[in-house]
Amino acid sequence: MARALVRCVDVVLIYKMRDLYPIGFNQFYYHVGYKRADRGCDPRSWRYYTMKWQLVSFLASIVLSGLVVLPSNGMSIKRATKCNGYQGLCNRKYSNVTYIGAHDSYAVGNQFSDLGANQLTNVSSQLSDGIRLLQIQGHKSNQGATSDNPSGISLCHTSCAIMNGGTLESYLSDVASFLKKNTNEVVTIIIANVDNIGASSWSKGFQRAGLDDMAYKPSQSKLGKDDWPTLQEMISKDQRLVVFIDYQADFDSVNYILPEFTNVWENPYDQTSSNFNCTPDRYTGNTQEMMYLINHFLDEDKSIFNTNFKSPDVNNLNQTNSVDSIMKDATKCASNMNNYPTFVLVDFYTAGNGSVFQAVSEMNGVKYNAKPLSEPESEQTNGTKEQTSLAPAFFPLLVAMLGLVMMDWI
Repeated sequence: MARALVRCVDVVLIYKMRDLYPIGFNQFYYHVGYKRADRGCDPRSWRYYTMKWQLVSFLASIVLSGLVVLPSNGMSIKRATKCNGYQGLCNRKYSNVTYIGAHDSYAVGNQFSDLGANQLTNVSSQLSDGIRLLQIQGHKSNQGATSDNPSGISLCHTSCAIMNGGTLESYLSDVASFLKKNTNEVVTIIIANVDNIGASSWSKGFQRAGLDDMAYKPSQSKLGKDDWPTLQEMISKDQRLVVFIDYQADFDSVNYILPEFTNVWENPYDQTSSNFNCTPDRYTGNTQEMMYLINHFLDEDKSIFNTNFKSPDVNNLNQTNSVDSIMKDATKCASNMNNYPTFVLVDFYTAGNGSVFQAVSEMNGVKYNAKPLSEPESEQTNGTKEQTSLAPAFFPLLVAMLGLVMMDWI
């Protein structure tokens, strides 16, 4: 009875191999005489034995040829044919690929009327469109840690009173959904830790979303450019999320939230001139051995009642996000660093109708695959720019004037 069970298990495995590898199995299937061999699982049939050893040989050839990868957990994972959308990127090291990023990716709203907005679409749409770097800014929630928000962190722009993008957990759950559905994609998150929140609190948000299991965990907190794995290796091990934080990293307690400025240097942000400055701004170590990020977004100086502040230069978005502007900036930096930037961070990435993705494709040396981008979250779009730009620009002034008038009435 036991021998008969083993024999039939062998045949079931053979059927399963046919389903998993129909192309490679095809020759084996017809050569051995598959249909006759499975009748009654007869061990006396020479076809049965031939088929069994042919299967062993076939499995060995698969492993040796690299058609499957055997990760540490023992599960077999097919080798990706495309990595981040392109076959040519699979064998490139993570540090040798350029990724387009959404500056303040959680700060979604209309670029003309919503104070603190930096993007038009939510994080799910950003990832669907091709954004592979998500920059976020964390603040301590006024409510503190709750059952729905165990990290106690809200994603806000400068102040939660100005732009509150919701809880860290809610945001990361959308990132997790994308990664689970798109298993050949590698995504990076860079955290601006404005309130100096401890790494253990940040980790609670990643754990709640199930992203801690998908995060890349190197053996050390600082890696040189040549120390990073290839995209294929990261995908095969299902470690497809890279996380950096500017301050308060604690590698000993949270080994997947890496210190940014020992691994990545940035050029200055809040620039107001289209002649972007490529001078390394924040870093620790030798910049030649590090990846780097260019902040390719422009701000403009504004003042209300002698209060000076900066806001996105929305009137020149199409030019700032153009292929020519991005390539000019990236090429200037590459002339000093001997390689293109690893990350390019932009505001309102949809401005330019895909130009930011075209520029990054050019840097990666791959063909740009144009596709329609997601619709904005708000009803206002770039097409209504002329109709909506004047009134919102005066809105803060009108509110202030109304307040002064009411003070006289009181």
